[in-house]
Amino acid sequence: MKYILYCRKSTDTEDKQVQSIESQRIEMKKMADRDSVVFDKIFEEKMSAKSPGRPVFAEMLKYIEKNKECIVYAWKLDRLARNSKDGGELQWFMDKRLIREIRTYEKTYYTTGDDKFMMTLSFGMATKYVDDLSMNTRRGIRTKLEKGEYPNSAPLGYLNDKINKKIIIDPLKGRYITELFNFYATGGYSIKDITNIMYQKGFRTRSDKKVTKSVIHRILTNRLYYGIIEKDGKFYPAIHEALTTKEIFDRATDILSGKNNARKQKHDFPHRGFMKCNVCGCALTGTLKKGHVYYYCTNGRGQCEQHKKYIRSEKIDEIIMKIFENISFDEELVEIMYLASKEKMEHENKEVSNVVSNAQNSLKLVIQKQERLLDSYLSELISEDVYRAKMEQLRREQVEVELRLRNSDKKDSNPLTTLELTKQVFLFPNLAKKEFLNKDNFGKRKIIENLLWNLNIENQNLATYKLKEPFQILARAPQNRDFSQVLRGWDSNPRPID
Repeated sequence: MKYILYCRKSTDTEDKQVQSIESQRIEMKKMADRDSVVFDKIFEEKMSAKSPGRPVFAEMLKYIEKNKECIVYAWKLDRLARNSKDGGELQWFMDKRLIREIRTYEKTYYTTGDDKFMMTLSFGMATKYVDDLSMNTRRGIRTKLEKGEYPNSAPLGYLNDKINKKIIIDPLKGRYITELFNFYATGGYSIKDITNIMYQKGFRTRSDKKVTKSVIHRILTNRLYYGIIEKDGKFYPAIHEALTTKEIFDRATDILSGKNNARKQKHDFPHRGFMKCNVCGCALTGTLKKGHVYYYCTNGRGQCEQHKKYIRSEKIDEIIMKIFENISFDEELVEIMYLASKEKMEHENKEVSNVVSNAQNSLKLVIQKQERLLDSYLSELISEDVYRAKMEQLRREQVEVELRLRNSDKKDSNPLTTLELTKQVFLFPNLAKKEFLNKDNFGKRKIIENLLWNLNIENQNLATYKLKEPFQILARAPQNRDFSQVLRGWDSNPRPID
């Protein structure tokens, strides 16, 4: 006869298991002393029993099969098995008398029919507990997803807010994720480049190690960073603050998938892609010579002499700075115009609000009249002809009032938002002029992307240029311009500046 002790806990985290392995061992040794038994073999395992495949459990079964007629000690039956396969094997060993008894703290199970039946119930209850726990966990995760909450540990760039049960931006690492997307979305950097650039900037894992290329790739393909949670093929809008935009994410995805054919640049040329030769129309490309960046015509048609004339990057910066001056406004004047326009809009909004309020009251009054008219008709106080004539008149009034309300709704519900964006556009050239020369190449390129369609260069000088809207409108406006003059022909919804 061999006496065996089996102890198990599900995890390595002590506070997640009520009875630790050490506690089980101590209690069961007390029980063995009471039975005047010395254990021939002790098996200890730190692994969940909800699925088959525990190596120590399998080792124990082999030991029992070899030695036969064993008595097994365990704290509870669910320490031995929580799934039907392992529970069935134990019962089969009892049927073959390989296991004579299973002794637990609560009860001893013999090879009798009643005890094996009770074991079947216990193992079944343990299996049901696991199934219920799994189902409840899945239901809890599904509920969190539908509420827009991220159900897992926060990814790099975010932290878990355990109080509010959501993820928040990591104040130390979040900004690196934003930069990472911005760099890659330009199409000028490979994932290897991004990995090295972000490492130099101080981007590290939570264990303070270099973020690998595979992790960078996972970040670039994770929709969570622009506010969408993806789980089991379904998508859920998230409540956490995004670290990038969908536009930048899509651009990065296109580059990753090869849809965007932007090629990796050997050097960082912020002006490339925005300049053309004024003679042949070919693009200007960049080159690095003796530590300086130069741009020159690619001479794609093979007939242009301009490709022999190089223009320094610093001179391009000077040209762009002059363009800023052409479209810059006095900031104090912009603020005065903004406040005046804001006051006018607030007055107009108040008038619109009064119109809507009066229309809503009129509609309510018409409906009340219709109800009273119907009551009079049903009470036979008025004839059917009078009822029909009056009701038709009231319905016409109702239609007219509803039309006034619809027309009011068509007006800009928040014109102040448009005004704020307009002010932003007016001030952008001033701000860009102050910051442009101090920006790194990526910062310069972002400003240029907001401002320029193209520069046409001839004989190392600016020939013509075209700005993006609404800056092209600013350039055409007279010197004594104001908001109303510049807004002529302007889109009613100016875009925000990146």
